[in-house]
Amino acid sequence: MHSFRHAIHPALVALIGITATALALLTTAQEGVALMYVGRSVPWLGLFKARLVDWYACALFVPLLIGLVRRFPIDRPRWAHHLPILLLAAVPVAIAKEAIFVAVGNVFRPGLFDLATILSEDLSYEVMAVWAMTAVCHWLVPREEAARKREPRDDAHAILVPTRHGVKRIAIDEIEYVDAHGNYARLVTPRGRYLVRETMARMETRLGGAFLRVHRSVIVRLDAIERVQVAGKGGFWIVLKSGARLRAGRSYRQAILAAGLATNEPSESSYAARARD
Repeated sequence: MHSFRHAIHPALVALIGITATALALLTTAQEGVALMYVGRSVPWLGLFKARLVDWYACALFVPLLIGLVRRFPIDRPRWAHHLPILLLAAVPVAIAKEAIFVAVGNVFRPGLFDLATILSEDLSYEVMAVWAMTAVCHWLVPREEAARKREPRDDAHAILVPTRHGVKRIAIDEIEYVDAHGNYARLVTPRGRYLVRETMARMETRLGGAFLRVHRSVIVRLDAIERVQVAGKGGFWIVLKSGARLRAGRSYRQAILAAGLATNEPSESSYAARARD
């Protein structure tokens, strides 16, 4: 089943913005020429602002239309049921789009725009415009999905991270630990450090049993640990073979004990004792 939460490809978002701006320029030029033809002065800046608001208001609804197209595609077995839904959905979309245009217009020129008047004059035109946008979305969605399929994907043994030189494959076996950096997870390896947009909870699941989460912001590879040192207030210091020193959170104490990395003895950890032996 299709989902409204399906992310939109970044290239498509950029295309929507560029197209809206280009259409604003084109319609500004068309209206300006029409005014010049009848001998009137042309308020180019005002026209351009109005057209920007108009087309950007349209652009705001493109993700919604893409979601509708994904949910109700016009294909051979289901078109008779889905087509009426898409046609009727254009009416509230057109009204909402005009409401946004009126609200923004009245910010710059209070009282000049009236929603009821604009709808009485332009509603049928706006509904047809939404139908046209929906048709374009039907053309775009399969191509967007095809582009997603061509993108490189993570596999069970590696994580793909974006770099300045393209996408880089980081083998899970070479990751020493992962720590959180805002909305990103940082993968620390002997070859370097790499940022990937991922939550720590999801990263913990992807890394598997060879890793242990020792802090809400740190996941460490078990065989990269050199020793575990007791810290104050029930915590531990995790010292890696590379020399990195990581603090384990108190809420992860039981997980560390269950993994056999430490004991409840206050003097030293069992892992440190094993490493010394």
